[in-house]
Amino acid sequence: MASIAQRTALSSASASRCSPVQGVAPRSAACSPSAALRCPATATGRTVRDVSAAAVRRSPVIAPDVRVGRGDEEAYVDLRTYLLRQRIVFLSGYVNDKIATQVVGSLLALAEVDDKTDIKLYINCNGGQPYSIFGVLDTIKSIKPDVQTYALGACYSYASMILASGAKGKRHAMKNTRIMMSQPMGGSAGDMYAVEKTVQELNAIYQMVARYYMEYTGMDQDQVEKNTCRDNFMTPEEAQISGLVDHVLGGEDDLYVPHSVQRKFANAGLLDNLSSGLL
Repeated sequence: MASIAQRTALSSASASRCSPVQGVAPRSAACSPSAALRCPATATGRTVRDVSAAAVRRSPVIAPDVRVGRGDEEAYVDLRTYLLRQRIVFLSGYVNDKIATQVVGSLLALAEVDDKTDIKLYINCNGGQPYSIFGVLDTIKSIKPDVQTYALGACYSYASMILASGAKGKRHAMKNTRIMMSQPMGGSAGDMYAVEKTVQELNAIYQMVARYYMEYTGMDQDQVEKNTCRDNFMTPEEAQISGLVDHVLGGEDDLYVPHSVQRKFANAGLLDNLSSGLL
């Protein structure tokens, strides 16, 4: 067993390893291996500078500023504010309650500022929660200004309803946009009564989706059921035929038609075999 003198010597040696170095104030906690990062001095005698207090937290994505005005009235505003001044709203990503609330708030604010000028809604969205989507649709119907819808990138599932909800004649799709209609999806676990309640709710959501599609596109119920059976992917031209959009934006050379779609058009007599374009 170590004597009291030996234990005292070991304690003194441990304390000397954590002694102040180059004017750094000593820490009250001992320098154990687990606390090496917090120790102002390493075992080699090198000084470790604590910069945690001086760190500046910044967003990884920095929104650019846009210059507005001239001369004495020149000012800089962030990109989102500038787009809102131009009455442009973006809907992107999976639509949940948070994103739906932001879009609804933007639509209501722009309608309050000017109830006559159109609002442009750009959609690059892969769907979302059904009742969040219904909230956006109800807001578009309730405000006075016309809402122009523009699809770009992907417009999937319930987002295609928002695309179709724009003012008639003001619904657009970019040339290479992919648009998809689908039916509600969900799952349940538990006893037969819990599963039955879930199935009833899914059926109610589907009835609401079908009514929106019929109202916006002019399709009847049989056509809606056919187009929403599984995932139904469409080109902008097919979406235009289905009544989801009114105009396809872009030049004729900007479009690449998949071979499966070309076969479908050829069977319908819409493909000109003597040239590379559609009739």
